[in-house]
Amino acid sequence: MPRALTIDDLFGIERPVELVLSRDGECAWLLIRRVDLAENASSTRVVRIDVCTGAVVPIDVCGGRVKHLSLSPDGGRIYFVARDEQDCEQVWVADADGGHARCLSHGYGGASRPVPSADGRKILFSRQVYRSAAVQETFARTGIVPTPAQIYGLSHDKANARIADALLFRHWDAWTEERRNHLFVLDVESGEFTDITPQDVDTPPIALESSCDYAFSPDGRRVAYVQNADAAISNTRAARSTNNSVYLYDLESASARRISDTDGCDTAPRFLDDSHLAYLSMLTPGYEADAVRLKIYDIETGTTRVLLPDFDRSIDEFIPCDGDFVLLRCQDFAHFALYRLNWRTGDLVQLTSGHCDTHVAVSRDMSRILVLSESLCAPSDVYVLSDFMPFSVRLNEETISSETRRPLTHFGDAVRDVEMHPGARLCTVVDGTPVEGYVVTPPGFDPDKRYPLILLIHGGPQGAFLDQFHYRWNAQMFAAQGAMVAFCNPQGSTGYGHALTRSISRHWSDACPEAILAFLDHVLAVYPQADPARLAAAGASFGGYMINWLLGHTDRFKAFVSHDGIFHTEMMAYETDELWFDEFEFGGAPYECPGEFLRHSPHVNVANFKTPTLVVQGEQDFRCCASQGIALFTALQMMGVESRLLYFPNEGHWVLDPADSAVWYDQVVGWLMCHV
Repeated sequence: MPRALTIDDLFGIERPVELVLSRDGECAWLLIRRVDLAENASSTRVVRIDVCTGAVVPIDVCGGRVKHLSLSPDGGRIYFVARDEQDCEQVWVADADGGHARCLSHGYGGASRPVPSADGRKILFSRQVYRSAAVQETFARTGIVPTPAQIYGLSHDKANARIADALLFRHWDAWTEERRNHLFVLDVESGEFTDITPQDVDTPPIALESSCDYAFSPDGRRVAYVQNADAAISNTRAARSTNNSVYLYDLESASARRISDTDGCDTAPRFLDDSHLAYLSMLTPGYEADAVRLKIYDIETGTTRVLLPDFDRSIDEFIPCDGDFVLLRCQDFAHFALYRLNWRTGDLVQLTSGHCDTHVAVSRDMSRILVLSESLCAPSDVYVLSDFMPFSVRLNEETISSETRRPLTHFGDAVRDVEMHPGARLCTVVDGTPVEGYVVTPPGFDPDKRYPLILLIHGGPQGAFLDQFHYRWNAQMFAAQGAMVAFCNPQGSTGYGHALTRSISRHWSDACPEAILAFLDHVLAVYPQADPARLAAAGASFGGYMINWLLGHTDRFKAFVSHDGIFHTEMMAYETDELWFDEFEFGGAPYECPGEFLRHSPHVNVANFKTPTLVVQGEQDFRCCASQGIALFTALQMMGVESRLLYFPNEGHWVLDPADSAVWYDQVVGWLMCHV
């Protein structure tokens, strides 16, 4: 009998997280994450899937606790990262069936993203090294993690102080601890490896990186990698720069040259052949949410061209295939679409639309395409796509494409007895701007009854709420408590064209709050079951900022939840790790345009705060720092507003620990429902 989703259900679903496919499309390897809520732990396992028959075979390597899967070009070996006998993360290789696993790298500093050369003789990987040669030498020799006194040269060996002489000394949720990412080339036969980026610069960069920012050329003579060009000048300058640049490294001469032709953010280099290198590029310096284009660099002529300069979608991912073709994956409305591009001619056709395909793997001849696909009411599973009917690119409307989708996994079966309703798409126009969103109704929804409505507001602001089974903001978990749930993608949202994304910058509090409230009014008009007297809203990051803004500008809601939200914009600009973000969003540094920061700051409206508010804050959040949440809670208390602080000392911008996440859902949903 159908029932409502529970927290045990949510954490009991196995989650596919990495997918690789053989060049011929016959076999796929899948990395699956499992969460044990009772033990507050997670683990992984690997399976091999016969794409033709659908047979799934477990791969037993390193106890299943692996990550960062990759595949040899001939499909005969898998590469991955796992721990060795000293409990250090290293690069491993195994046969395609998991047999004959052996550790390839050694030493200390971890290992990330192994990328094999075409002949399998070399492997690229990154690891962290200490900036101090003496500290690194001791660490490499002993494997003992140095103390703060050793790292920072403190006068007392038991002190835990830290010293910073430049910015980007911490990022997201961790201090850099005077370490740098370096890129290594590993010789598989000898086991020796060489640091090809020994400079005092993170390679790959720690900010605005892609899933993998280095690659071998097909002939194995060159390596392409990403490095922030401004970091070599000054780390403080790098904190104000999005100038991630692509470099071409010659293995024979051990020399590198920068090939990026702008100071915007360039990532994800991939060789199309030995003479052409493709990469993703944002053209505008300092703007981390600029349109993402595909560039092609001709190694022989030294020229660069931009493909699809007028394409009104950003490219999330591209995969080179045989011949002149590249498969693109782009967010399209609240889903993702796949496109086939001829990189020589620029001809583009659309293959899919109307599906939330979050990852893609493709055979070299593009005859087999596998995706991880999900929706608001279905967890992620692997599907093989076929029988495409390519069509002209559609940017102004969305339909559901008609290709065949055959499931290869069935993780969603874990909740097949749970009643979950698909999201109903709604769209309204606010001052000439289309605003799209979704409504999810609760289990046992009765059209003759009235329900409270919870409005969710996405972060970014350059982001979007998608038709997706989100584990941190799962709409079904809110609906399971007996509420209707709504969310929309207003100004700043991605996937609806570059103009909508750009419209939020320097206008945070101008049109966006009105658009969100207008969408809410549209929901109430379409759904008489939603009770306008029982409204609540929640959001995180920029969504938390918007909650804080609404706190001072409306009394329509019975309750708010502000998670890691921005309360004081000027202080945020001085506290945060990535300075370029606020400088672009507000038109400069706080000392250059203080009026703009003040105009959009929620803290100036504290006198109007009335709505009961739950403030959620992670101490290790270095993006929207803990002082922002504490200041908000203090202001609410000073105004006599019913409020609560939910504080996570070990969490960053997201609540990732399973036990903490369970508490988050209990407190957040409980707070909202007890007020509506």
